Amino acid sequence: MNDEPTDELDAFLRMARAFPVRTVIFTFGLPVFAVLQLTLGIVYGGSLPFIGLFAAVAVGFSIQLTRWQVATYRRKRVTRQWAGHGQ
Repeated sequence: MNDEPTDELDAFLRMARAFPVRTVIFTFGLPVFAVLQLTLGIVYGGSLPFIGLFAAVAVGFSIQLTRWQVATYRRKRVTRQWAGHGQ
């Protein structure tokens, strides 16, 4: 049985508890900024294809950045656990 999504979600939630501000900024801040840009583009008649592309890139970057943060958090936890058992 593969519990990888559950493990990743658990690691994300642990990271969010340990680093709430960083998690909110990287995980939710960039997508909210992208939605605001789209809204401003619609309201003020901006170039929607470029703004849409920017929004897609910002959301994709946010996803990758969050996954990287979770992986780094998990690696640091494993390294600390491993170092603690070696002594």
